Amino acid sequence: MKRTFKTNKMESMIDNFLNQKKISDGIFNVKINEAWKNSVGNKIFKYTKSIYYKNGNLFIQVDNPILKQEIIYSKGAIIKLLNKEIKQELIKKIILK
Repeated sequence: MKRTFKTNKMESMIDNFLNQKKISDGIFNVKINEAWKNSVGNKIFKYTKSIYYKNGNLFIQVDNPILKQEIIYSKGAIIKLLNKEIKQELIKKIILK
C-alpha cells in the first residue's frame, strides 16, 4: 500500500483552525474587550464586570449605576466607536445588565 500525503500551506491550516465556530467566537470576544477598553478608557473599563457579543448585540455588565446611565444616554456614540475600533459594522445594539 502506498501512502499519499497532501501538503497544505501553514497559513491555510491556521486560517482553517481559527475559523472554527467556537474558536472564532472566543477570539472575537477578546477583540471586543480590547475595543471596549480602547474606546472608553481605563477608568470606565475598571467598572466593567463582563462584556460579550452575540448576534449583533453587545452585552455589558457594569458595577456603577451612574456609569450605567451614562452608557444608556450615549449608546449610539459608543456603538460607532466600537464598530470603528473593530473595523466592522457588527454591533447593532448595547444591552446593559
